[in-house]
Amino acid sequence: MKQDRTFKDILLLALLRFKSFLLFILISKTKLLDIFPKHRNNVRKERISIKYNGVNFVALRYSRLPLKKRPAIILNIGISSYSENHVILYRLAKVIAFLGFHAFIPCFYELKYRWIRKESTKHIEHAIFAISNLHYVNSYQIGIIGVSFGGGLSLLAVKNPEVNKKIKFVLVIGTYSNLESSLRFSFTGKFKVKNKTKYIYPNPTGRIIFLHNFLEKIKLFKNEGKIRKILTNFLNGRTIWTFENIRNLEPADQKSILSLYRGCKNDDVFYKLLNSNIKELSDTLSPKHIKDDVKKPVFIIHGIYDDMIDYGQSVDLAESLSSSGGVYLHLSDILCNKKFSHFLSNPAMWINGGIKLSNVFYHALAVLHSDKNLRYNPENEPIRFKI
Repeated sequence: MKQDRTFKDILLLALLRFKSFLLFILISKTKLLDIFPKHRNNVRKERISIKYNGVNFVALRYSRLPLKKRPAIILNIGISSYSENHVILYRLAKVIAFLGFHAFIPCFYELKYRWIRKESTKHIEHAIFAISNLHYVNSYQIGIIGVSFGGGLSLLAVKNPEVNKKIKFVLVIGTYSNLESSLRFSFTGKFKVKNKTKYIYPNPTGRIIFLHNFLEKIKLFKNEGKIRKILTNFLNGRTIWTFENIRNLEPADQKSILSLYRGCKNDDVFYKLLNSNIKELSDTLSPKHIKDDVKKPVFIIHGIYDDMIDYGQSVDLAESLSSSGGVYLHLSDILCNKKFSHFLSNPAMWINGGIKLSNVFYHALAVLHSDKNLRYNPENEPIRFKI
């Protein structure tokens, strides 16, 4: 049943609609922040230390008024676990702070590039607890945004009933549903959507990440120390160092690593990876296997041209998740792996895609403000549909 809205509610929703569209515009074109030099320069990026259960960990905080009590958005990424160079993540944090929220990026240095572990979700849970206890964070207005593999880990963390009480929504961008099928896509480029097989040439980063996590188990290379160094340099964007190190490898190792990078037939590597404990971890670390009611609204965004994680993962996730708060899926034709398509390539498509994407942000912001500021509460109208 639709709830009545007061005039104050309508004004707030109109403001949130404007903020959500501005959010899309600014994350797609951050140079537009130069239009607001006064407010842009007030956004402060700080590295802060937070303590929870006697353990200290670091987080990046973006805020215009760091010590003023405000709603908070926690952003998680799973690939490097603390990447400041992930374009979408960095832009989101900066623009969210510009719009008046606190934005936090937890930094899990011990999980660098090696997030495929059972304890990964515990780190995110602890970060949520610690940030919610900060005196300048509205503990009843906290949202979670998970980018790439961090989206799946965020959903798994929300399974914890105590974490679930702390947050208002989960928004995931380009995340995975099943660890095994994500691995398969990174090697073959094939995936299924509604029983139809599709193909996208996979980004080699996906293969490198899986190899980095299971290098000790597959026993494929003679010099694992050098291979680890090569993988780390590649994931850090040090391309020149990467290929210089490859030149110094023994011929057998050199052939294997180049084959992996180029996406040649890697059946041997592929099946060894599948058999190296990944099936056991897949049950634990795949959000598809969440059977309980997530309760909070889940917003899923995925670019249809994403070559890191195929969009079939998000379709599968939307179909398998159960949430009384609603599961909302948006497949974007302007969002790629870490960037947006260029406006001039297709202005009509870009504008149409931008409006639809901003609509997802609007729903999330409305949920964030609902209990305190709105009589109209989207959480009371659980719907499963494509935005």
